[in-house]
Order: sequence, then C-alpha cells, then structure tokens
Amino acid sequence: MQPEDSAIREGYYVITLGDDAWEPGLGVSADLRAAGEVAEIDYRRRSMKAQMRTANNDGYRYAVIIGEEEVQQGTVTLRDMDSSEQETIPQSELLSRLSAEEE
Repeated sequence: MQPEDSAIREGYYVITLGDDAWEPGLGVSADLRAAGEVAEIDYRRRSMKAQMRTANNDGYRYAVIIGEEEVQQGTVTLRDMDSSEQETIPQSELLSRLSAEEE
C-alpha cells in the first residue's frame, strides 16, 4: 500500500537482519545521509516483514537490505520497492551506483 498521495518518496529505507547487521546498517544510513540522500533505519530492529511493510507504507523508493550474509560478503541487497526487483551489490559501490541511477 502506497502513501495516500501515491507518491514514491525518493529515499532509502535501510533494513537490518540480525545483530551482526545492525552496526553496518547504521553506517550505511549515515553514509547515505552524508551523501545528501533521505535515509531511514528501523531503530526498533523489528522483523524483516515489519521493516519491509514500513518501507512500502512510507513510500520509500528503495530498500537497502543488510543481513548477516551481506555483512560477511561485504555486500548489500538493493530492492526497488516499485518494481520489486532486487540485486546484490558490493557495499563499497552503493553510493556510486545510486549516483549513476539519478543521472
């Protein structure tokens, strides 16, 4: 369900899964904000389903998913909330990737 005005918010909802992903998730959200992006993270550390529901209901364009596997591999999963397409990319390439998509 999209927000009442059906507008997609240009921003990123960082979803963390598990204790090992919490601090890296905070780092990603801080990096996104430092780059001038709108970024939110679930400070209550709820389930993935609850976090995805919030990202969708609040109209975020992208979810950045970080779980224990992503932490171990140095990656993040970037999910387009509109098309439901997602891909795993190196965390170090996240900001450059987002800049390329905005052009």
